[in-house]
Amino acid sequence: MSNKTILCICVGCFVSISLWGQTSGIMPRKSASVKIPAQKTVATDRAVEPQGVEREGNSLPLDTVCREAVFDSLAVDMLGFDKRMSDTKESFLLRNNTQHRISRVVLKLVYRTPEGQMIDYRTRTVECDLLPHSTRRCEVESFDRSKNYYHVDSPPARVSGRPFKVSFQLLRYDIVVEP
Repeated sequence: MSNKTILCICVGCFVSISLWGQTSGIMPRKSASVKIPAQKTVATDRAVEPQGVEREGNSLPLDTVCREAVFDSLAVDMLGFDKRMSDTKESFLLRNNTQHRISRVVLKLVYRTPEGQMIDYRTRTVECDLLPHSTRRCEVESFDRSKNYYHVDSPPARVSGRPFKVSFQLLRYDIVVEP
């Protein structure tokens, strides 16, 4: 056997063992079959669709292990970032661009002034359950504990606030494997 084949088998075993007893906590399982509730579709006006968040460069190669376990840096999009000056949390939408159900999205968030100077950066794990080709609203604790900053698309509450913009880099996500 080639090294690549052995590596693929090891990765597959590791993923299946690590996800063996985990559930998403959203729906109790009554049987081994996956039941996905019907989602209502709402017609949206183009003027109110959330804007995409700028993506940071990704230095990871696309074919890191094998075709079955390829990390895709474009698998998740971030849309509609929101943080007002008085907020202690940042909210945004995550969109799953894959054909797989994914969870535990790890993002690197980079905060910059409107002119592009870096203010801060951090890595955050977002616990979520994203169905294939779906979008979900998520929240994380804000980097701004002193409540001095606001996102450029969120209006300031005071004149003395400092605007910022955010970009992201997708570092990791888990594919949910169900029996």
